[in-house]
Amino acid sequence: MAVHIYRSVAYWNETDAAGIVHFSNFFRFCERAEEDFWISKYGGLNEARKKFDVLFPRVRAECNFYFPIYPYDRFRVEIEDIIIGNSSITYRHKIYNESKGDRLSAECVITVVCVDRVSMKSRQLPDEVRSFLIRHGGREK
Repeated sequence: MAVHIYRSVAYWNETDAAGIVHFSNFFRFCERAEEDFWISKYGGLNEARKKFDVLFPRVRAECNFYFPIYPYDRFRVEIEDIIIGNSSITYRHKIYNESKGDRLSAECVITVVCVDRVSMKSRQLPDEVRSFLIRHGGREK
């Protein structure tokens, strides 16, 4: 069962010359799902950033593609898993093309690391962030 589900539609400006959604936009879809998760559960990722004076830059991103998404197709991003490390959060996503028979379009993994806003050095996740993620479906490594 998904930790969080985000739905949207693909737009023409997200496509490449072949008329399919460009691969880089799959990462944007995942980021939208992540942001939607934080908005729906915490008021937004910016709230955590401000409260704890941290940032969450991406340090790893990978994606396996299976089926295209075309302009105006409806799609769904499921955050399947949130893995919590000492200073990192790894989101595992599945993206489905709902307009084309609910076909699996891609599986993506994105890892962010918690860093101090001033020094930009890695730091331990704040306990409140860790607890929040666990309460909402995350699991520790």
